Amino acid sequence: MPFRMPKKTGPFFNNIFDKKDKSGTKFKLRFDEYYFSLLAGLVYGKYDQNAELEDSEFFDDYPNEYSECKEFIAGLLIATEIQLQGISEDDADEMERLMVEYIDSSSKTLLTSKGEQRLNQYAARGIDVLEEQMSGRPFELDSFFREYFMIFQKNEVT
Repeated sequence: MPFRMPKKTGPFFNNIFDKKDKSGTKFKLRFDEYYFSLLAGLVYGKYDQNAELEDSEFFDDYPNEYSECKEFIAGLLIATEIQLQGISEDDADEMERLMVEYIDSSSKTLLTSKGEQRLNQYAARGIDVLEEQMSGRPFELDSFFREYFMIFQKNEVT
């Protein structure tokens, strides 16, 4: 189950997405929407166990523009899960268990199917966070970025 878009993501980002945009004022990849939703879920440390996801995957691997981020994203997943599960930095056995549960170095995404599923759950909760914390659906990319980064600063999320 690689990447499956949360159902709310398309409508939320609709005004700032245009795959043919050459001006740099819109997202050109649907994966951009997924990524910003995912980061919000990971930063807030929240995932949706019963995520409403699109029926089919929209990417089975990272797009070229994100291919160098897969280790970073896998690391964020592990770091977030360590924190949520209260695993001590000194507990090597629990960290190894978590790594085995979520990481697969032979897969295209570097994640097990359970890791991919958990990412999708974080993205689904992340879009909820954006809807709750932002002033509304974005209409311009630059204002989205300003407000997006401010929601993390004003809430002092660590």
